[in-house]
Amino acid sequence: MEDYGHVDDDTPSFAISLYKEYRSQGTGTRLMKAMLALLKEEGYERASLAVQKANYAVNMYEKLGFKRVDENDQEYIMVCEL
Repeated sequence: MEDYGHVDDDTPSFAISLYKEYRSQGTGTRLMKAMLALLKEEGYERASLAVQKANYAVNMYEKLGFKRVDENDQEYIMVCEL
């Protein structure tokens, strides 16, 4: 699927969203770690996502190993090597 986070056909892209009452509790980090571990277990070499530049989660993604590989006016395209 060529969504906003699409970088190539071999790299799965995904997005997560949490209700406000579940934010800042580590839930997003745990979810991302589990998803990245599953992708690695399934043989994928990397994963990608798109995130709005103003989104507080940019910092979390960077802590999880995502690097900015592209951007437009509003979003970063980020890739994590697994």
